[in-house]
Amino acid sequence: MLIPLSDIHENGNMRHAGPQDAADNALVASIEALGVLQPVLVRPAPEGGYILIAGYRRFAAARLAGLQEIPAEVTLMGELQSELAQAAENVVRKPVDPVDLWQHIANLIDGSYSLQSAGAALGMTDRHIEQMQILSHIAPELLEAMRGKAMPKWRILGTIAAAPHEQQLTAFERHKYDEGTPPWASIAAECTAHRIPQERAWFDIATAGVAFEEDLFAEPGSPEQFTTADIAGFMRAQAIAVQDAIQERNEPAIMLEYSHSAQLPKLPTGWVYVERKEALSPRGKFKRAYAIAPANDWNDAGRVVDVVIKPAPTATKGTPGATNAPIRTTDDMLEAEEETAPEAPESLPEDACQITKAGQDMLAEARNTALHAALRSTLRLTPEKATVALLIAYTAGNHAHKDILAALVAPDGTITTPEPRALSQMIGEALARSISITPPHRQNSTHLSAEYYNRAEWIGALIKADDLIPELDTPEFLACVGGRTLQTVAQNNVPIEDLQDMPSKVADLRRWLCGRLPLWTPTHSGAPGPSTQPWVPKPEKRRGEEA
Repeated sequence: MLIPLSDIHENGNMRHAGPQDAADNALVASIEALGVLQPVLVRPAPEGGYILIAGYRRFAAARLAGLQEIPAEVTLMGELQSELAQAAENVVRKPVDPVDLWQHIANLIDGSYSLQSAGAALGMTDRHIEQMQILSHIAPELLEAMRGKAMPKWRILGTIAAAPHEQQLTAFERHKYDEGTPPWASIAAECTAHRIPQERAWFDIATAGVAFEEDLFAEPGSPEQFTTADIAGFMRAQAIAVQDAIQERNEPAIMLEYSHSAQLPKLPTGWVYVERKEALSPRGKFKRAYAIAPANDWNDAGRVVDVVIKPAPTATKGTPGATNAPIRTTDDMLEAEEETAPEAPESLPEDACQITKAGQDMLAEARNTALHAALRSTLRLTPEKATVALLIAYTAGNHAHKDILAALVAPDGTITTPEPRALSQMIGEALARSISITPPHRQNSTHLSAEYYNRAEWIGALIKADDLIPELDTPEFLACVGGRTLQTVAQNNVPIEDLQDMPSKVADLRRWLCGRLPLWTPTHSGAPGPSTQPWVPKPEKRRGEEA
């Protein structure tokens, strides 16, 4: 029956959630389009009219939509029964399967609704409508596999939807199981497209003709929020923008190739890097060198880097084959002013400093004595220098670390101490490339110590890596956990009021636990320490004491 809104009074003991403007506006739009589809529940009031029991949001939205009457179901309830009905409406709700919900939207669109009007008619917010539209880009075979099961996270869905249907189906066929939920995270990994963040663009994104898409599930303001898959267009516009910047800026500058190992512009022959923060003089010997990371560089594609370079000193007087001619640059640098290199010391006689192998051994021993003494001197080895020295020692023995080593030691041998944050990033990158956790059943090497395996555990505990472990309550991981363990985990992590619904069969328990253990991790970083005495600095010897 239809009851005038003016005859319905709100129940004074109703508990309303905080305002949700977007959701409330969506409900108003739905009521304006279709009317109130589900009656509100009311009971007669002793003083006349009716008291609202359930349907507060529909009642409020109907008033905002300008309705005079609302469909209502009248029931004879006391105050206690009314309270239970209100709680049941707010607590006991079964969400609609997202695939079925999208099918409803698609049917409305086929019936001449627009996407926005179809979503509004179903009471959805604009952002929820945009998220649901992602399902329209997923292959039907994958949608059917999702229907009626635990849905992947929206970020995973967005990654899959960005790939062509052929790529989706290839990844799905490779990873799907005969039964159970497919590993959607693994499927999404194969569907990942190479994209460049908008924040790297030097060009005007409004006029360059490069289309950027928004990831609705990325953190607002993060590099992943706006990206483009038009790699060729981005690189073309980026190169033009850098060349324009070179022409417009009042300093000598050139464009060079990008060095993958150094992650810097590739130096021309006869030039060196230089630390210089001051503005460059148009007629000075310094130049600004720009480079763009190429499109095949997965992490840094399109990134612009710049450094200051200068001609390297060249010997002239007294050096065999040298002349007093001024330094000449490469063809791209002929406009730079010519500089005369400083004079070099006179060359030594041919028989000077000729040392035998035995002498070289003695010299090395003496230098080692000096090196070790300097390393043990707190005046020489400050904490900052100690960190740089440790990183150089760690990276110099591994070819995969050459780019990090090149950031510390310049081609001319100059060693720099980066800013603390940059130094921390270098150390973290070096460790991330070299250290990983080995499962206990694989720690069976006879030539590796327990400390070797434990180093990853200790570092993980130091930097609290456990905080970043992804959620493990997924079908793929829970399928690897035994039934007794699952029961214990459920009793320790699931709210008590939900345990009464816990299934007894292991297969059902695994499905039931999916999404219910967001904070559960079966292990934590850390390991027992080494079985030895900790190092302590030795007391310094006074002059005259025996070694």
